[in-house]
Amino acid sequence: MLLFAHGEAGPTGQLFPPWEAHPATVHFPIAFLLGAVALDLYTWWRGRSDLARVATGLMAAGVVTGVVAVATGLLAFFTVPAHTAVAHTLMYWHLGLMAGAVTVFAGVTLARRRAVPPAGWMRVAGLFGVAVLLVGAYLGGRIVYRGGAGVDPAILAPELRGGHAHEGQPPTPHEGKDDPHKGH
Repeated sequence: MLLFAHGEAGPTGQLFPPWEAHPATVHFPIAFLLGAVALDLYTWWRGRSDLARVATGLMAAGVVTGVVAVATGLLAFFTVPAHTAVAHTLMYWHLGLMAGAVTVFAGVTLARRRAVPPAGWMRVAGLFGVAVLLVGAYLGGRIVYRGGAGVDPAILAPELRGGHAHEGQPPTPHEGKDDPHKGH
């Protein structure tokens, strides 16, 4: 076994395809940002302004790792192999929502750096950022689990292996093949 659970080099001779960097990085900003907002709500509820700085630090870590996730997402967007046309359309929404969430959190983090306790609008903006983050993360899951993005083309259905046509309709699902729970 070589690097990152790959036993042999892929078709391009790479041990780690570039699109696989994105799923390796996305969990960090999601965890940091959700944790920051949860801790911030706790500090407000319990009147613990001493923990507000910790929440701001978590938010800053989420923004930094979010920038890395957005960068690896752009790399994945341009290098990921076969996927459906619907998944390709969702990629634009996913990218926009996640870049928007990181931008909201960057603004909130900058505003919070000297504000102890944080102003109410900062907490509301953090909750808004969480909503955008969760919708974007959900779309990311749909892109992979329903659209086949990032899945080894050798295990995809033959009509998906070569990618997709932007002009045409997405391939029709095969009975029972795309949804293993269908009929249960």
